[in-house]
Amino acid sequence: MALRSKIGIEKEDREICIGDILNKGPKSIELLRYLRTHNIPSIRGNHEDKFIRYHLHEIEFLVNGKKNPMKLGTLEQEIYRSLNKKDLEFLFSLPLFMRIGRLTLVHGGILPGTRLESMSKKEAAQVMRVRYVDEEGRFVHLDEVDPSRHFYWSELYDGRYGYVVYGHQPFLKPRIDRFSFGIDTGAVYGNELTAIIFEEAEPERYSFVSLKTRTYATKKRPWEIANL
Repeated sequence: MALRSKIGIEKEDREICIGDILNKGPKSIELLRYLRTHNIPSIRGNHEDKFIRYHLHEIEFLVNGKKNPMKLGTLEQEIYRSLNKKDLEFLFSLPLFMRIGRLTLVHGGILPGTRLESMSKKEAAQVMRVRYVDEEGRFVHLDEVDPSRHFYWSELYDGRYGYVVYGHQPFLKPRIDRFSFGIDTGAVYGNELTAIIFEEAEPERYSFVSLKTRTYATKKRPWEIANL
């Protein structure tokens, strides 16, 4: 709300959230309902996807008696139990990507071999979660990353879907590559909440607006310094 106020949102402006609205701070349900009631669409992040998959397993348990293989933490359970029908409908409506002119919005990134229009279930999961790829452009799990031989996905992205705006990986400052903008600046870790503003959806006409945030979680990995 404070960031929207700082930007000075007007009726003709188009707002889009880049994902991970749940389990990122103490007011997940309030944020979800704020977006829903203000008609602010969001990309599906891996956090939303986790609750969607969990709910589908719960339905399968009710229908077929098949035990839910997924586990939620205490806070996640509280969030899940607080979701009402409209909240769930909103979650299920979240797209994996959006295209607006020469802009493409995803939560994680785009692997070299991925076609957004015809993704497999595995590819969809990677689009929400990718950070690093190997020399052949294949997904690398975060725990297996070796900086000496792996690349951040945006370093290899060739611009075939225009300019990509993404989140997922927290940077101290927004990351700018040839064809992409990374705008997760670690709000939950007490750094900044960042928006990228485009004039008439033109990639060359952009600016960043950031707001200092409180600390809600402890960062377990070193910061990525985005000064490209």
